[in-house]
Amino acid sequence: MSTASPASRALSAAPETTSPAMRGHLVLCTIALAVSFAEYWLLNYCAFPLFDSVYIWTREASAIAGGIALSAIAFVSYWRPHLFDSGRFFGASAAVMIAGSLLVAAGLALRQSALLVAGASLVTVGTGLANIVVGIGCIGLGMRRLGVAVTSAYVLAYASRGLFSLVPGEANLTLFCLLPLGSLALMAPAARPLFNQIFTEGSPAQAAVTAPKSFLPFGHQVFITLLIFRFIYGYTLTFGEVDRVPLLALGALAPLALVAVYVIASRRELSPDRLFQLSILCSVAGFLMLSIAHVQGSVTSMVLSCGTGFFEMLMYYVLIALGAKNTLNALPLLAWGNAMASWGTLLGANFGRFTNVQAADPSAVSAIASVVVFGIVAYVVLVQKTFSFTSTINGVAPLVPLVTAPVAATGDAEAGATSASTLEQRCAAIGAAHGLTDREQEIFEYLARGRNVRFIQEALVVSYNTVKTHVSHVYAKLDVHSHQELIDLVERTQ
Repeated sequence: MSTASPASRALSAAPETTSPAMRGHLVLCTIALAVSFAEYWLLNYCAFPLFDSVYIWTREASAIAGGIALSAIAFVSYWRPHLFDSGRFFGASAAVMIAGSLLVAAGLALRQSALLVAGASLVTVGTGLANIVVGIGCIGLGMRRLGVAVTSAYVLAYASRGLFSLVPGEANLTLFCLLPLGSLALMAPAARPLFNQIFTEGSPAQAAVTAPKSFLPFGHQVFITLLIFRFIYGYTLTFGEVDRVPLLALGALAPLALVAVYVIASRRELSPDRLFQLSILCSVAGFLMLSIAHVQGSVTSMVLSCGTGFFEMLMYYVLIALGAKNTLNALPLLAWGNAMASWGTLLGANFGRFTNVQAADPSAVSAIASVVVFGIVAYVVLVQKTFSFTSTINGVAPLVPLVTAPVAATGDAEAGATSASTLEQRCAAIGAAHGLTDREQEIFEYLARGRNVRFIQEALVVSYNTVKTHVSHVYAKLDVHSHQELIDLVERTQ
């Protein structure tokens, strides 16, 4: 049976209370999120340009390794969460980061591409693992505090770009390797209880069969949107770069800071849909500058950076909020969301470099920008028009304890037999009225007794997919949407 997590209740609680402990948690989350945001900039601004002098394809290889690792973690944790626990996950994250850092140092010192690629790949994977820990550690902040933490953290991280530009590249590389370890150590105490809860409650794949509204499928619109708009982020990083170093568009800090100030001053929750609208407007405006006005350089980068900045805030806010609604699915959700972000960034970055090759021909740049603008607008008009991030978050039903009929006391055989007979009679009447097949009726009775998917699999000696198919048919025929609704239907039947 599934239980409502403390984080789920904390997220939906209103009004939110303020205590020294909660304020401390807010500060820690803001710092850790700022580190996560800064890591992406350090990776592209400092680490990759240094790697290029040894092996120019290091960034692509490490990005692919990161995407594959995060995708694998998402699927494995969805089906086999018992393979993870907090100590193992935290230890692996730290070990991967340390080993990767040492290999990177050796690769750069010895000018060995194999060592460098292996080290950069491990550091990229370790950074992704640390970001997952940060996300899970931020669960339980509450919706309003989460908005404050995410927007403030992004502004702090964006402002730090100016400081990084004043520091030697080798020092920035050291920061890039050490900062994820710092965020891991910072958030481990907050993340550990939820990690342990996730790994002891059972498989999300099993729970999703009887509570489909509590889980987002891997092909959900949220993840598709992450992929597409991280493509724009990757494009913004590389378009117009000089010596493969991204342009530093500090002018974007002002509008980003204004949004953060508004969120902090407002008593209302952050609206992810408003952030998405701001991201769309800035992204389209930036590409229109390229396609119509032929404006290149800092102005265009500033506008595009605003668009990607708003979407970065949106991405972290939505993923953490969704994880808080259903903590059992938090690990696969955060891993898959970060995987989609990695793949999108990789594709966008290479497309940006392709555009740079055409920079000598303004008409070619305009044509490419026009195609991107058309793609964004077409996606919003044709696909995104009925989609809402807010509705998606609110639509995820928290997992709640199943409330079943009282069981007869031990030793009262006659009462127990009567109770079982009554339950079977109710299930038989409901099944006959709704046209359940024999196998569906059998599974329906197990569900009515509060049995989970694993129990049904073992009792009937059938596969997970077979049980999943029959449960979906039972739900559809009975017009219920969760395990608890099915039990309530049986209880109401006389």
